[in-house]
Amino acid sequence: MIRLENVSYTYMSGGPFEKKALDDVSLHINEGEFIGVIGHTGSGKSTMIQLLNGLLKPESGKVIIDGTDLSEKGVNIRDIRFKVGLCMQYPEYQLFEETVLKDICFGPLNMGLFQKEAEERAKFAANMTGLPEELLDKSPFDLSGGQKRRAAIAGILAMEPKVLILDEPTAGLDPAGRDEILFKIRDMHKRMKLTVLLVSHSMEDVAKLADRILVLNSGRVEMFGTPSEVFAQSARLREIGLNVPQITMVADRLRAAGADIPEGIYTVGDCYRILLPMLKR
Repeated sequence: MIRLENVSYTYMSGGPFEKKALDDVSLHINEGEFIGVIGHTGSGKSTMIQLLNGLLKPESGKVIIDGTDLSEKGVNIRDIRFKVGLCMQYPEYQLFEETVLKDICFGPLNMGLFQKEAEERAKFAANMTGLPEELLDKSPFDLSGGQKRRAAIAGILAMEPKVLILDEPTAGLDPAGRDEILFKIRDMHKRMKLTVLLVSHSMEDVAKLADRILVLNSGRVEMFGTPSEVFAQSARLREIGLNVPQITMVADRLRAAGADIPEGIYTVGDCYRILLPMLKR
């Protein structure tokens, strides 16, 4: 579904403030995968997701989406953006219509759909994100923070993308709203068979949700593997300025104290299954 081949990108190239955001990045993401993307500020996360959506063009290398090289002449970037839905951080700032329904319909109508079909898609997307139908006739500015976030995500889902990219979708939400959004993202991934990229600073979130985790460091791929493979390298993650899930820290400390605990513990359930027999003994 997604392939990057030796992709590099530099901001303000040739100027005094030149900044290399991505440096010779190559990776492959399969259709239907849930990928967690982590990295410290300035690691290249935002640049990468904008390249995937066609908002930026690589300085060198290839960005290939569903078999289409975005750098080739004649490629319709507008169609790529319908295929790759990008939900930027604080997407509720993009809400502007009179009603929630009209806002969700905006994307499908821009695709050339008739009003009836656009509304059907909008209602389906609202249902998928857990937005009650009675809210669709309200102003989006009357919604709570979590409801606004759902409405913004529904607006992207209504265009029926194959890839959904979410940049810190839980930023600024209270714990209840955060858990609800994450539950809906996991549900949408499974039911709609979407390829999902979740950019997050929360190690717990990516540990729970992701099939594989991409770690970016100074514009390069530092690690790309399953959660257990990535969090087994907790010392290296700390070296590059990243945290690990709290339960991984607990397991690391117990191991350092002499407990027989394997590396790569990243969920409470994993730790529970290992510790319970030890405690019984």
